[in-house]
Amino acid sequence: MLLALFLIQIHVPISQGMMADGFNGTTYILAKSEAEVIVPANGSSFNLTLPLKSEIRLFDSQGAEVPVETTVHFWRGSHQYQVVSEEQVEGHLNYTLPIADQRFVASADEGAAVRVILPAGYATGDPLLGKARPKPDEVETVGNRTALIWTSAAKRTMIDVTFYRDDAPRAFRLFLLLLSFLAGVLALEHLTSIRRLRSVREEADEGRDDKEVESE
Repeated sequence: MLLALFLIQIHVPISQGMMADGFNGTTYILAKSEAEVIVPANGSSFNLTLPLKSEIRLFDSQGAEVPVETTVHFWRGSHQYQVVSEEQVEGHLNYTLPIADQRFVASADEGAAVRVILPAGYATGDPLLGKARPKPDEVETVGNRTALIWTSAAKRTMIDVTFYRDDAPRAFRLFLLLLSFLAGVLALEHLTSIRRLRSVREEADEGRDDKEVESE
C-alpha cells in the first residue's frame, strides 16, 4: 500500500475516474496543487491509509463508477479507510489529495510500482531547480506529459519529486547571466571610484608637498 504525504494548498479539482491503462501500480497524476491517485483494485473490500481526508471512488474496468460504502477511522495521524462494494470489481480506486510548492512526496512499500505523471508543460531533473529522488527506473511520455516510473522498490522508499515549468531552466540561467552582468558593472564602478579617489588623494599630496618646498 502506498502512503502519500502532501501539504495543503489551493484546492483545484482535476479529472476524476480516469480509466486504468494497464499499469500495474499506483499512478499519481499531478496538477499544480493537487494529485489524482489511481490504485488498481480487484475484489470487493479495500483498505487505504491516507494522510488527509478524501472522497474515494471505485470504477470498474470499463470506467463505470461502482457504488460503495466507506468507513474511515483516524488513528495515529492517518485516516484509515475501508471501502466495500456489494460486487466483485476489477478496476481501480480513485481519489485526490493536495500538494504544494510544486513538490510531490510519497512513500512506496517494498516491491511496489509507482508512476508519477507531471503536469503538462512541466519537467524535472535540473540540479538547481529540482529533480526526482530516487532516480526513476523509467521515463516515458504520456500524451504531452512526462511520466516517471519506479518499477519495483527494493525496500520501503520515499519518493520525492520537485517539478517546474519547461522554460524555467532557461529563464533561471538568463537571470543568473543578468545578475552576473550587473555584479560586473557594480564592481567596475566600484573600482573606478577607488581609482578616482586615489588620484584625487595623490594630487592633494603633491600639492601639499609643493607648498612645503616653497615655504623652505
